[in-house]
Amino acid sequence: MIVALVIFVQKENIDPQRLWTAIRSANVVFLLAAFAIYYLSFPIRTLRWRLLLENVGYTKGNGVHLPKFWKLLEIIYISWFANAIVPAKLGDMYRAYLLRQEAGVSASRSFGTVLAERVLDLVVLLLLFILAVKISLQETLPLQLQKGVDLTLVAVILGIIALFALRIFRGQVARLIPVRFREHYNHFQEGTLGSFRPRRLPVLTGLTVSVWACESLRFFFVALALHLFTGNVLHIIAAAIFIALGEALLTAVPFTGGGIGLVEGGMIAMIALFNSGTSNATSVSLAAILIDRTISLFSILVFGFIVFMIAFGRQAASTKVPPPPLAPTRGATTMDEEPAEPQHSSGTPCGCQGRGRVPGAGRWSLAWVSCYTMLDSAIPLNYNFLTGPRGMHILPSFISQKGAARG
Repeated sequence: MIVALVIFVQKENIDPQRLWTAIRSANVVFLLAAFAIYYLSFPIRTLRWRLLLENVGYTKGNGVHLPKFWKLLEIIYISWFANAIVPAKLGDMYRAYLLRQEAGVSASRSFGTVLAERVLDLVVLLLLFILAVKISLQETLPLQLQKGVDLTLVAVILGIIALFALRIFRGQVARLIPVRFREHYNHFQEGTLGSFRPRRLPVLTGLTVSVWACESLRFFFVALALHLFTGNVLHIIAAAIFIALGEALLTAVPFTGGGIGLVEGGMIAMIALFNSGTSNATSVSLAAILIDRTISLFSILVFGFIVFMIAFGRQAASTKVPPPPLAPTRGATTMDEEPAEPQHSSGTPCGCQGRGRVPGAGRWSLAWVSCYTMLDSAIPLNYNFLTGPRGMHILPSFISQKGAARG
């Protein structure tokens, strides 16, 4: 993001001094409000995910003990950290894997709840975005944008119809899946479609609206802090919602981690629709983008890394087990099967089954080993994709060195 903005600043001959002046002139109280309201969305997301998990049968009555609220919040935050550094939203898969390691539940079904959450997010997000576009740009809405809004609305309707069709014809669709993947697909389908219980759908919708209200208010307070827009309060709110939700849509495009590059360019274009005629507009717009992305992206990178290292360092420190083989082969373990319980050198079980422990993984390499295990079990090849035909590990060599040292 910084590189993209530096190139843009040089190309547009923007004075860095004026940009810094605009940042320094921001109202600190409004910036703190933007930060607080943004992080309020994470407990709301956690509560919603817990409801989705309970909808698919992860309850005490079914013998499943979900992690406590704060542990689920930690898992969600770590998955957001992963999404910020890797493309293709791989953090969502990692969230399902972490829940499996923590609670011993099906990763495929858990990922189905994550997908259901994303579908709910997308539907509510698009509907709110279309409403914001109609209000904020009702007189100056370009024809191309109008067509795009109409197509988006059609896509939302088709997506909802597709979900209903998948629910009605679930048996026919399952028969189209190869036998070796059918069990995974059934768990995934149960997690996705089972998440939408009619009785809880109003509550889930309300929580989703609250999440996007927090996202919109974040940019609203950033805009107030910099006096980014002029006009009445309704116009400013609609413009802030339009830009914040447009930013979220661009973030969903899985090209780069956190949407870096694409999001900033889109925000410049969206902000220009509202303040291109004001004095010092470009500098203030860039200041708003820098501050907003600092809250929504850089803070995730910083705090997420801290939470990540504390969580996995704590697990690694409490586990002392023999190192794994240098070139493991594909076994019976899959994402939905429980691995054999690891044992100490004395031969007694270590008692860490289902708690996210990875044998032989050091404090700094545990996450890589976890990702390795997940991907290795999910890739249906005749030989180990990550190990290779010659048994050569592409895991960092320091993992093997740490394992050898412990042995």
